[in-house]
Amino acid sequence: MPSDSHIEIVPLGGLGEFGMNLMLYRQGDDCIVVDCGMMFPGADHLGVDVVIPSLAHLDDCGTIHGVILTHGHEDHTGALPYLLAKRDLPVHGTPFTLGLVQGRLEEHGLGRPGALRTFPAPGSPLRLGPFEIEGIPVAHSIPQALLLVIRTSLGTIVHTADFKLDPDPTDGAGIDLSALERLGEEGVLALLSDSTNAGEPGFTAGERSVVPALDSLVADARRRVFVTCFASNVHRVQTVSDVAARHGRRVALVGSSMIGHSEVAARLGLLRFPAGHRIEPEAAMDLPPEKALFLVTGSQGEPMSALARIAVDEHREARVEEGDVVLHSARTIPGNEKSVGRMINHLFRRGAEVITRTEAPIHVSGHPAREELKLLLRTLRPRFLLPIHGEYRQLLTHARLGSEAGLEAGAVVVAASGDVVALGGSSCEIVDRVPVGQVFIDETLEEVDLDVLRDRRRIAGDGIVVTVVAVDRESGAVNGTPEIVSRGFVPGDDDAGVLDDARAVVASALSDATPEERADEGLLKARIQTELRRFLRRRTQRRPLIVPVVVEL
Repeated sequence: MPSDSHIEIVPLGGLGEFGMNLMLYRQGDDCIVVDCGMMFPGADHLGVDVVIPSLAHLDDCGTIHGVILTHGHEDHTGALPYLLAKRDLPVHGTPFTLGLVQGRLEEHGLGRPGALRTFPAPGSPLRLGPFEIEGIPVAHSIPQALLLVIRTSLGTIVHTADFKLDPDPTDGAGIDLSALERLGEEGVLALLSDSTNAGEPGFTAGERSVVPALDSLVADARRRVFVTCFASNVHRVQTVSDVAARHGRRVALVGSSMIGHSEVAARLGLLRFPAGHRIEPEAAMDLPPEKALFLVTGSQGEPMSALARIAVDEHREARVEEGDVVLHSARTIPGNEKSVGRMINHLFRRGAEVITRTEAPIHVSGHPAREELKLLLRTLRPRFLLPIHGEYRQLLTHARLGSEAGLEAGAVVVAASGDVVALGGSSCEIVDRVPVGQVFIDETLEEVDLDVLRDRRRIAGDGIVVTVVAVDRESGAVNGTPEIVSRGFVPGDDDAGVLDDARAVVASALSDATPEERADEGLLKARIQTELRRFLRRRTQRRPLIVPVVVEL
């Protein structure tokens, strides 16, 4: 039963996994939600585009006074449209965070500008029910991230979300250590802190540390330079733009998310291009090679992303040529190693020089390493520590750091998503569990429950269409006519010949593919899926799962 004598902290996602960050704070019947994120699906989630945490517990948890967003990354905001489709709640965040969220809400037909409310300036707390929340700016790999100070009748809770203790951030919006020292002097009941890099030694390097290497590499380049980074890393985009201007290069943005994030940032004054500095990709291709620099999405090698298409000479606006330089200014997310490696191989085949963070210090993390976490613990001196944001091994490593910083074993609670942590004035323990889980969302932006997902693995919702293509291993040439087999996908009477036409679509897609694409199974499958999905949707208004099978002869 809810009680005013303690605060319930309920992670509905984000503990024991990366992504789906969603934390519920509850005192009595009064609640607030901190972040509402998603994660991207695994290879076994057929027909699924995004994964969000189950929101069922929020239906009867009490009165939710609002949602607070710590920053704009989708693992902290991506599930918000699904929550707002069910509940009319105010959402509080910084202008950049809300600018990104507004675009997502519009995609879902939820244009609710009145629900989005700018978080008060530091020093001006936000009152939501019995909770008083103050946001302290912190450095991260996206602008306007916040550390939350949540004051309650039982004590102060500090919720860091994602951060790092960058002493000299490029935008000047780093954490105010003196403010943290004052918090420590006032007394902190509990600290919920980012565990992502808990196993990394030392301090995470600041964003300015990438400038010398980027500057040197751009200065030495004799032809075009392509830089790929996360579109949300506006600080990196600004750094690269400044480096380009210093060396007489104009900048072109390539990729929808790069353009979208940059335009939101520019509108808010967080990103500045000198007059005439930014040009369209086609215009940049017409410049002398030594005068152009391209900022490109696709650092994770996604098959249809801008850089992946450029790597196989299939992009409409930009191309890599012999002697061009490609700077991979991002980390490779675990699980994406193969796709990134494949893309880099194609870039090398084009004659490009590819430089990653392994060869030069052109990327830094946005998360705190061990010594930063220990410094935070020693500064705040919390009574209790709850590691958040990470798989179990990161959470446990962070818990051990708490012991090194002087916390007693019973003062550190390693919880999992679904655990109910009861926080009192002198106690912190797991007392219960609530149902949690993953909700799968397909490209129609509708939920798919687990039973349907199991069926979709067999018949893919509207059925399954399997196309079999034989490709010569050596030459990449297509052998024979593509075969198509369908199960659970029954065209209407007017579309009796749809599968015959589908074969022609696949054959056309294959003939349009470059030899490199035909020799690369991942890219070939992506091309077939895209063309066949578009054709079947237009022709039948159905969305079967497309499973290309490439047989190497």
